[in-house]
Amino acid sequence: TTANATWINSMRVQATLPGSVSGNITQPTCAVPTGSITVTGPTGTGYTYSIDGVNFQVSPVFTGLAPGVYTITVKNATGCAVTATITINSVPGAPAVATYTLTQPSCTTPTGTITINTPTGTGLTYSINGTTFQASNIFTGVAPGTYTISVRNAAGCTSTTTATLNAVPSAPAAATATVTQPTCATPTGTIVITAPTGTGLEYSINGTTFQASTTFAGLAPNTYTITVRNAAGCTSTATATVNAAPSAPAAATATVTQPTCATPTGTIVITAPTGTGLEYSINGTTFQ
Repeated sequence: TTANATWINSMRVQATLPGSVSGNITQPTCAVPTGSITVTGPTGTGYTYSIDGVNFQVSPVFTGLAPGVYTITVKNATGCAVTATITINSVPGAPAVATYTLTQPSCTTPTGTITINTPTGTGLTYSINGTTFQASNIFTGVAPGTYTISVRNAAGCTSTTTATLNAVPSAPAAATATVTQPTCATPTGTIVITAPTGTGLEYSINGTTFQASTTFAGLAPNTYTITVRNAAGCTSTATATVNAAPSAPAAATATVTQPTCATPTGTIVITAPTGTGLEYSINGTTFQ
């Protein structure tokens, strides 16, 4: 005789009706692409089992089953049989490989951010270490390094790809510079940065306006903060001072010894100003 069957599609969950086939189904997974069927009733001496109606076996367990529809036949010693139709589901598919954007570490923020753009949606979770999964597709405060991005769906299938957060960029060396100080003739100074120099470096003396040139001319007397910025946006600072423009000495006062009949030449003696560093000329060219 043949009777209808009742099945539950999960391990160790069983429903048994008199005269019907009962059992457990293990569906394919991402890791194991085949299923299994275990008949739990009727069982006992003299029963044999088949999933194709032709080949019978004593064991009630059928493993390594490809996805498809199977007719389970349970036959007793007298040849009477009961059947049930069982479906082994298709193997669940893995989610698409992640696409992402990276926020790299910077001079001011020494960690990065990984944002997964696709795939997103209900049932998906994400990991960057293959162990800890989260619903959020954003990982912040991530140290420099190479990470394996895993996307896992509700069936437990995963896809992986890698992403690299760069090392924290370093600041350029502090500037060294030469200063041309103001003079009486030129009341402003010039700062020329001698190091570091090279591609990607920019310079500023106010911390705001940067230029590729290493020369700052026409500077009023002041102490300046020289900022060097590299392509990564990292900066270093140093100071340089443009002195006050030198003031002119006081106008000369002098005594003059006039020529006489005996001495046909005169003498000029400057009486003020006098002191260290002062020189004198009566023709504007030759100083003594």
